[in-house]
Amino acid sequence: ITPRLPVLTLVIGASALIIFLFPELGNLLIYDRAAIIHGEIWRLLSGNLVHFSLAHLLYNLIAWLIAGTLIEFHAYRFFLLLCLSSSILIGTTLFILKPELYFYAGLSGMVSAAVTYLCLQGLGEKGVWRWLCAATLAGMIAKSVIEMGSGSSFMLLVSKENFVPVPLSHLAGIIAALLLYFYELHHHYRVPKDK
Repeated sequence: ITPRLPVLTLVIGASALIIFLFPELGNLLIYDRAAIIHGEIWRLLSGNLVHFSLAHLLYNLIAWLIAGTLIEFHAYRFFLLLCLSSSILIGTTLFILKPELYFYAGLSGMVSAAVTYLCLQGLGEKGVWRWLCAATLAGMIAKSVIEMGSGSSFMLLVSKENFVPVPLSHLAGIIAALLLYFYELHHHYRVPKDK
């Protein structure tokens, strides 16, 4: 495999870092339910790039850089589409299913999408990578089930934060990755009909 510069991964990671360094920018981009209702629709997507604390940013950024770099290194297709569709699905899901949620921020839902997509793609590879992807995918699904059941996040086990985690965003990210992966399978393996 020829190494590739993970351009999209770096652009999204740098965007999250810049937004964190300029709180006024974060205020314009955070998922804010009242602002969305009043027409600021971009916040459904851009809220994924905003973070509440340095620890929140660093945990998400490290995971994002690893998953995204591996996706781009392996040249798995549709990564840009994954980023767009997962951010849309996360914001829309939270807006519809969590009307009590006024603010949301963080890359963790998109990280969940990226890790899931990476692992699904890796299942088609050979050797150790395939088994590592299978084990990681099983871990992601188990993590999501546990978080949904407990209403908390594993991040809070290692760091006490002043915000409430939203496991539904992780589940939405996983679902976005699954939908894109199965779309890709169907599109790739579709047999043309005889005329």
